[in-house]
Amino acid sequence: MIRTATIIALAFPSAAVLAQQGENGRLQLGQRDRSRPVPPKSEIIVAWQKRQGAINTFRFAWTEEQTHPKGWLSNPRYPERERSAIPGLLVDRSYAVAKTLAVAGDKMRYSFELDRKEEPDGVDIVAQRGGNRGLGVRRNYSYVSVFDGHIGTTRLSSLLDHPPATILQTTANVDAQNLDTRPILMALRPLDAVMGHRLIDRAITNLARTFYRGRSTFLLEERHDPSGWKTILWIEPERDFLVSRYVVSFEQKIIVDVDIDYAQDARWGWVPSGWRVTEMLSDGSRRLVAVAKVTSYSINAPIGAEEFR
Repeated sequence: MIRTATIIALAFPSAAVLAQQGENGRLQLGQRDRSRPVPPKSEIIVAWQKRQGAINTFRFAWTEEQTHPKGWLSNPRYPERERSAIPGLLVDRSYAVAKTLAVAGDKMRYSFELDRKEEPDGVDIVAQRGGNRGLGVRRNYSYVSVFDGHIGTTRLSSLLDHPPATILQTTANVDAQNLDTRPILMALRPLDAVMGHRLIDRAITNLARTFYRGRSTFLLEERHDPSGWKTILWIEPERDFLVSRYVVSFEQKIIVDVDIDYAQDARWGWVPSGWRVTEMLSDGSRRLVAVAKVTSYSINAPIGAEEFR
């Protein structure tokens, strides 16, 4: 069972307290760390600026073991391309997805490959001999999103040479806020105006530290927007103010919950090594929908401009 947590918002968000969310959605207080104070927001920004300023380019590759469950809910803030492209209509679906992210300055390239085998998914495909409703179609394809600093392009291509690719152009970096890249971008581009935590101006720290996964953390909590959405970050001061948990909630209900693991690089400090994503479904239950593991990364190695075209 995945343990999740949320915030009880009191009359003022700065008076929020950390709590554990039970199966019935009720809240129970978590364990506080009274031995250390909560640093001011200014210290977070200084630490993030220092890390971001030292890193101009980076490249990550990772794999995700995904479940696309029935009743999956999209969120309005952070796109999840492969989930919105393959809804869980009648059955849960499971995939192994290979992903990459490359960033150089304000340029970005995000991609994934997915082999969607024939599935009993409710698609009405009749075999030659008949009688096989829901036989499905194999769809082995790739998605690539690039932004060269001025123009963004997305390409959805079949790896089986058919059908023809779908190509769209925009003036924006369409995957700058993709949920699947949040653990990496929050570590290495946290204050970038496009790729980073764009809600930093709306965020405040809570009043006390709380232990989470055995470490002393505090919260950087967005004051919810007029529609009821908010983002909450669990931050570890003793590990260079890294984000160990990333939560998107709506009206005190956790919709997306990302737990992030790190490995210490002798030169670059704490680097994301994997993460787990738990999401709320339409029936109110919560499911582990993705387990990601970083397979390789490089930092400040040259990346050619052609990769962003």
